[in-house]
Amino acid sequence: MTNKEHLSIEGLHKIKNIALKMNTLRDFEDKYKHCKSFLGLNSNGQVLYTFELPEEWLQGFLDGEGMFYNYISENKISENTNPVVDSSLEIGQSSHDVAVLLAIKKSFNGGYLKPKYNVNDIYECKNSRSVNRYIFRDTNKIIQFVEKYPLLTRKHLDFLDWNKIVELKNDGAHKTLEGLDLMKHIKSKMNSMRDSE
Repeated sequence: MTNKEHLSIEGLHKIKNIALKMNTLRDFEDKYKHCKSFLGLNSNGQVLYTFELPEEWLQGFLDGEGMFYNYISENKISENTNPVVDSSLEIGQSSHDVAVLLAIKKSFNGGYLKPKYNVNDIYECKNSRSVNRYIFRDTNKIIQFVEKYPLLTRKHLDFLDWNKIVELKNDGAHKTLEGLDLMKHIKSKMNSMRDSE
């Protein structure tokens, strides 16, 4: 358009052809290859990019795409067993962006991707679930990161509630009915349930 090419039929056709391959119309292979190339995914499925993800970028990405998740089992409290309480950070992305999840995994130096498959194989990637998830359970690292780089949206409220559940578990609250009920109550107000208030 700067070159005034849009003023000719031929130029309009060129613009239309470009627009037809953008955003949601861009094909899977194009998106997958861009992420793989840009982040340097090698044949072993490792990310060998020449730069580290900036922590501020990671903070913004978590703010937009992350979820603070708490699993609380329905096991009854007894002398021999206690309910399982598992806290994690989870990030979902379309499978064509799986290299982004691998880069985040490298940044946190831990966690795993779900489902498991050879992410370097475009056919396996395309035939996996449409959404791949990064799951990280090192609650200390998560807390340290978010305390250093606070989230800017209401997701910070989810983090604060999630952190309360982590602290309650660390204090053994899940071994009492009162503590377990409190944890379940906090969980019931998080994430999508926060939006319903």
